[in-house]
Amino acid sequence: MRSVIIAILAISVAVLANVQFTRAQKIKAVRDAEFASILSIKVARDLPDGDLADKIEKYPTGKWTLTESPDKIRQAFVFCVPSGSKEVTSCVNRVFVTDLGTDETYEISGEEPFIEAGRLINSLRWINNDTLSYERWTTPHVGHRYVVDIKKKKQTDAFILLDQ
Repeated sequence: MRSVIIAILAISVAVLANVQFTRAQKIKAVRDAEFASILSIKVARDLPDGDLADKIEKYPTGKWTLTESPDKIRQAFVFCVPSGSKEVTSCVNRVFVTDLGTDETYEISGEEPFIEAGRLINSLRWINNDTLSYERWTTPHVGHRYVVDIKKKKQTDAFILLDQ
């Protein structure tokens, strides 16, 4: 009986410690005026060769980055494409959006090539039918969230993300 009580207490302490750790992992987002207009949205010219579905990047969890707008008219995804820079010889991760109505694909670019090459894109999601948001962490505790209006082809906001 005594060992059962000790086991229950040990499990309770572990659960409470885990809850406290999770609570400490909250993300703070602060508007960043400096990064609110760095991105451009242009028609994609240099798409990867072959079947594009096979080229879509995955999150570290193994899940595809492909996400569809609520109205099912647009799809956003990440490709690793040539940087176009002599300084960055590896591919860079960029967000692409295909308009299924016009079959036009757009590329979102504008971050520094070393950031695009060295850091993955996270949390690619649609806020509404026209507005897309995604994050890119530059360190384990600091990153940016970008918000773009695909219909207007314009970045509308940016936030500094801090892992507290």
